[in-house]
Amino acid sequence: MGIYVYRAVDLKGKIVKGRLEAKDEVEVSTQLAKLGYQPISISFKGEKAPFFLERLLKKGFKKVSRQALIVFTRQFATMIKAAVPIVEALKVLAEQAEDSSLKEALHQIVRDIEEGSKLSEAMAKHPHIFSTLYVNTVVAGEAGGVLDKVLLRLAAVLEEEEETKTGIKSALRYPVMVVIALFAAVIVLSVFVMPQFIKIYQGFKAALPLPTQIMIFVSNSLRHYWYITIPLLVGVCLLFRFYINTPLGRRMWDNFKFNMPVFGKVYTKIVMLRFASMLNVLYQAGLPILKILDIVKITIGNIILAKDIDRIKKDVADGKGISGGILASKYFPRMVGYMVSIGEKAGALTTMLDSLCEYYSQEVKNALKNLTSLIEPMMTAVLGTVVMGMALAIFLPMWNLISIVKKGG
Repeated sequence: MGIYVYRAVDLKGKIVKGRLEAKDEVEVSTQLAKLGYQPISISFKGEKAPFFLERLLKKGFKKVSRQALIVFTRQFATMIKAAVPIVEALKVLAEQAEDSSLKEALHQIVRDIEEGSKLSEAMAKHPHIFSTLYVNTVVAGEAGGVLDKVLLRLAAVLEEEEETKTGIKSALRYPVMVVIALFAAVIVLSVFVMPQFIKIYQGFKAALPLPTQIMIFVSNSLRHYWYITIPLLVGVCLLFRFYINTPLGRRMWDNFKFNMPVFGKVYTKIVMLRFASMLNVLYQAGLPILKILDIVKITIGNIILAKDIDRIKKDVADGKGISGGILASKYFPRMVGYMVSIGEKAGALTTMLDSLCEYYSQEVKNALKNLTSLIEPMMTAVLGTVVMGMALAIFLPMWNLISIVKKGG
């Protein structure tokens, strides 16, 4: 399990600090809520080694697909709108659910509600299915008596995110195939082709060129020392994974996402769409603005933006609007700050957030459509460089041998 350090406010308004062992920030927030604490900040401090395997297994066997969750949310909202009692609606949806994890969770939620729990409290016990955003949207819907409306808005947000993920996967399909083909070519050449040339090169008295030395090293590593090379490569990947889950590594990685060539601008648009969508659905649900910012900070998925949201919270607590903090951030596009500022001054923040969501939704779609055409030249250059390097590694020594023979003649 991961170790998280938190700062929170108790029911008397006193600041409390502590550590909790949990799967993720969502579970930390849930535990703090049960204690009656309002989280101010949650930071990751360390992860136990066995947790990698535990989290991988839970993701593989317990996480419900986004599409199944969207279908459930829309069906649930429709049944509530038709005045079907919540327990009866959940029982029907549990029987119809094809996803075994969702079916099991819904049965447990029904049991918890029948024992006296609220719907939001019962859902909070299943953080691998119902996120902090989902649970708090349900809380707002329960409090305002508009559960069906907020669930429909939430379903729209989930559909937007799913569509974005599908577009990203489609855009990355070509580069991933190219990278796999490159790795396969390097392995085949190193294991089956290069050994034949090494026998010839061993008779050379002249020094081998650098590309050839590199290919010989790769060939020997894969053929004779594969039991060291493969675990070493796996270890490097795991070390990188561990590093980006440390506080320093997470900050550097999240900052890098904004500055990546080609992908950085696309990532910024995706994050802005997510920010505007979550802010919009929670604001329209009627939650207090500080509570909204807490939820957005935890669920936005970027620690750099989370810190900026903390600064925005301080402005709000001082009686200022949220637009000032957004305009002061170098990660939020200026347009986002200006539109939020206009919405605050005109008393039409919901309208401006709707416009932002619509704008960034279209921008993300256009960016994903153009992403493949932007990636292709880069992948062509990489492919050409690798192929040229392998060709030089094989044929340069032969050209040198021909030169030596001609000089000898």
